[in-house]
Amino acid sequence: MAASPSILADKLHEYPQQDVIDGAGDGIDAVLDGCLNQNGGVLQLLHRYAGRTFCTPGKRIRLDEKSYYPDYMGGTGLDEIWMCCTVPIVTGVIDTRTNKAPFREGEAHVLTPDGKVIALQDLITANPEAVMGEKVTAFSKEMFGKATWPIVSKKFDNLNPIPNHLHWAKWEVYDINSYDNPGVSPSHYHTTAMGLYPFVTKDQFLDCMKQFGKGEYNGIRHLAPHTMMRLDNGFTMPNGVLHSPTDLCTHELHVTMDEHFLAEDVTLDGRISAEAAFYACREEDYPKSRHEDWDYLVDQFDFATNQDPDFVMKNSRPAITAEEFSAEGVDAKWIVYGELLGDQKCSILRLILKPGAKMNFCPECPTMFHTNGGSGRVGGLAVNYNQNMILGELYSEIGFITQVALNNGGVEIENTGSEPLVLTFDFPQNAHSKTPGT
Repeated sequence: MAASPSILADKLHEYPQQDVIDGAGDGIDAVLDGCLNQNGGVLQLLHRYAGRTFCTPGKRIRLDEKSYYPDYMGGTGLDEIWMCCTVPIVTGVIDTRTNKAPFREGEAHVLTPDGKVIALQDLITANPEAVMGEKVTAFSKEMFGKATWPIVSKKFDNLNPIPNHLHWAKWEVYDINSYDNPGVSPSHYHTTAMGLYPFVTKDQFLDCMKQFGKGEYNGIRHLAPHTMMRLDNGFTMPNGVLHSPTDLCTHELHVTMDEHFLAEDVTLDGRISAEAAFYACREEDYPKSRHEDWDYLVDQFDFATNQDPDFVMKNSRPAITAEEFSAEGVDAKWIVYGELLGDQKCSILRLILKPGAKMNFCPECPTMFHTNGGSGRVGGLAVNYNQNMILGELYSEIGFITQVALNNGGVEIENTGSEPLVLTFDFPQNAHSKTPGT
């Protein structure tokens, strides 16, 4: 008889009633088998919520009003859903119940058949090829030194634009859609700052950085062109480029890491110290000995990429038909596609099924998905789009289609409701033998 898995003492901050299985203990193979068998190889992922101390929630991630500000987060509001991330994130928030950072903050967890939860990473470690397939397993081992899901899927939702910042090593892609932003007109004025104007000199940029924290505002956004993002289209953001994402709710994918430098010292949410600006710089990307050395920072800055006059044209991704997934009653579109920084970084597919429509879905690679509207099923997992979700309750909206499901011929997707079923799928690096859009 298989050993019963041990249970951790710590709980996920949103789900204190759910026991967390210790993935380093015995019995994990049986837990994985149970999860794979329950819904035909489709795993149910939990909503993982997070707050940023320097942001204010835009309240479009569909929580009920009381849930946006948990009483244990010291006044910080929830402004992000982390849907599929295999490493804990760091927000600076302290859980006042434990006086520590929230346990496994943002890390993806799977609901087991008996109502417990286990980290997706623990299931991957138990049998990476069953969960992710041979190709993703090999790629992640080469890139990260271990088997892990190589991209992060999340949504950030802020009342105000995020501070202007850059990532030294992390690329990102955006899906700003009308489902996450109901009622927003196509002629909206929610803009994203990107890079620097071509006329900005190195000395002007250096002077701006040297003003960090010394006056009313260092003025970085005054040096940046602003772009109005098109709803229901994609956009790619290479690493090294300054950007201040729009105040719209945004579905974002990026490589599995978390690092940034904040280039703006004042936002609508408050002031940012020079020390805090470098807080999330990894040592391998930007040495700690050079923090607040503005001359060094400007020397590392990629002016050519930040001042490319064709930047928006090169990185815009107008939605295109995904012929390979279109079917009767099924509208399929690629939202993010093509190459970024020279290869296939990731892609986003959106399927819209009319009431009663069904299809067999068997992509080349495992994929994470979430629900943008309607109700139905993906394999054996029933999914339903919810409003006014209560923090701590379980909702079936997010899932992961494993290699086991694909080996069995894929999964049937069916709209069982009276409204369109809208599903969005996030694919990792090198998921397709032919890059979509090329």
